[in-house]
Amino acid sequence: MKKFVSISTKLLILVLGISIASIVVTSGLAYNFADSIIKENFEESLKDESETRGSTIASIIESRINKLQEFSKNESLAHAFDVLIPGLDDVSFNKILVEQSPILHYEFNLFQLNEFEAGIRDLQIINMRGKPIFSLNEKIDPLTYVQTNYKVSKPEVRFVQDFDKTRLMKISLPVYSENGNQHGVMIATMGSSVFDNILLNRFGLHDTGEVYLVNHDRMMISESIFLENTPFNQKVNTFAVSECFENGRNVEAADYTDYRGVDIFGYSYCKPDLGFVLLTEVDESAILKPITDLQNRIILVGIILIVIASVITFVLSKRISGPILKLRNAAKELSAGNFAIRTNIQTNDEIEQLSTSFDNMAKTLQESISAIGKRENIIKQQGDILSKYFEKKQDSYVCLVDLVGSLKLTKNLTEEQKKKYGAIFTDAVVPVIKKYKGIPVKIIDDAVLFYFPITEPKDDVLDNVLKCCLDLSKLDQKLNEKTKSEDLPGMAYRISTASGIVNEAKTSDSALDDIFGEPVNTVFKINQYALPNAIVVDNSVYEKAKDLQFKFTKIDQSLIKDLEYTVFILSSK
Repeated sequence: MKKFVSISTKLLILVLGISIASIVVTSGLAYNFADSIIKENFEESLKDESETRGSTIASIIESRINKLQEFSKNESLAHAFDVLIPGLDDVSFNKILVEQSPILHYEFNLFQLNEFEAGIRDLQIINMRGKPIFSLNEKIDPLTYVQTNYKVSKPEVRFVQDFDKTRLMKISLPVYSENGNQHGVMIATMGSSVFDNILLNRFGLHDTGEVYLVNHDRMMISESIFLENTPFNQKVNTFAVSECFENGRNVEAADYTDYRGVDIFGYSYCKPDLGFVLLTEVDESAILKPITDLQNRIILVGIILIVIASVITFVLSKRISGPILKLRNAAKELSAGNFAIRTNIQTNDEIEQLSTSFDNMAKTLQESISAIGKRENIIKQQGDILSKYFEKKQDSYVCLVDLVGSLKLTKNLTEEQKKKYGAIFTDAVVPVIKKYKGIPVKIIDDAVLFYFPITEPKDDVLDNVLKCCLDLSKLDQKLNEKTKSEDLPGMAYRISTASGIVNEAKTSDSALDDIFGEPVNTVFKINQYALPNAIVVDNSVYEKAKDLQFKFTKIDQSLIKDLEYTVFILSSK
């Protein structure tokens, strides 16, 4: 005999099993994944700080390079290079230099006053022979030749320290003539402490986070929040620095050891062409500190939840089993043919919903026989209504006037504005249709369908049709004046006409309900080939009207190759 296990026991075992498994899995995975989860919280912040501060420093340096390049194109400086040619002897060189020096000092002072907001501590300009032709702070000895590298082909940036431990930035850039030949090199020296405000700002950083700069010599060139007197004294030969200066790559979300020998999590902003790499780092120990607390809390909370879940499960299982037994018994009664059975269980949960569905099902089955009888009566009544409905065939001209792009024009309007927009259109179009004895059939969104039954002499009806369409094509000015006064979008529309047999659908009271037939389909298909505020007609209308006082222009069939109709543009002669 199959052993019976109650729902209460199954639920209790299930809840205990899930709870214990959840605690084991969660506590086991917490340590493995907490590292990456926590670092993800810092990743975007550190990346933003690295890129924002790094790009700010880079833009400052690039701005200064651009300003110096502007000064390198100074006409007085170009003239000085032209007259101080490398081949001059020292006496002649010195004589010309004495003449040019005041001019160059004046031009430089004017440039620094008007163009260069950052103070330049020193500026040297050296020709390709290695002889200085301008020095901001030192008197030029005509016999002196520069010993350092002065043959640079592109801007170079170096961060150095002066004898008084002042942090400096030296920018060397080539000076070219108008024909592209290199005249010499310009070396500008300026302070770099301006970057401290950008680097030492603590906004967006963790308590142990810092941002600092390292130069090509692997020396820290900015202040540290951990150590004192670090600029040009602290060697930084870390993984991120090597990646920048050896491979030219940024380091993103990497774990490595910093200059203090501490494991950190960091980003780098690499600019070897500008002489620096910016490092944004946070101590890994500070990031991972919450892991142990998290694990302990998971275990503690899990134990509490197991106890609570077990108690709640025991109580709920007892409440669930009673209504289920009631539903089981009711199902047996229903299967025996007792469709009047009702459970009426009220537990405010899925069991109550199931009970309600069961009761509704029983009620539906009980009412099914009477519903079938009622449905037969309804079908009979519908047959009586349909017997009063008939169609009449009539040779007619069918027309369509359709607004161009109205859905796009009105998508941002209120419902009230949309109603007013449509009313302006129909109030202008319908009177013209009735004036020529046309019959408006229906308004379809942004279009009016109307037709002219041929009950009079055919030429008179056709004349009315074409004149009506021409009058409609002239409404655009009136319509746009009205929409403009109402602060609504302007209107443009297309008009199309076709002829043929139309089925007039009417009820017994003779009121026109709708029209059907090939001409109706035709006007909808050819309408798209009309220009705004213009008229197109099909071949049947053209054949009947070609001898009347109207002008017809055939549309090139290649333009309407997907349409089997021949289409003409109607206009006045």
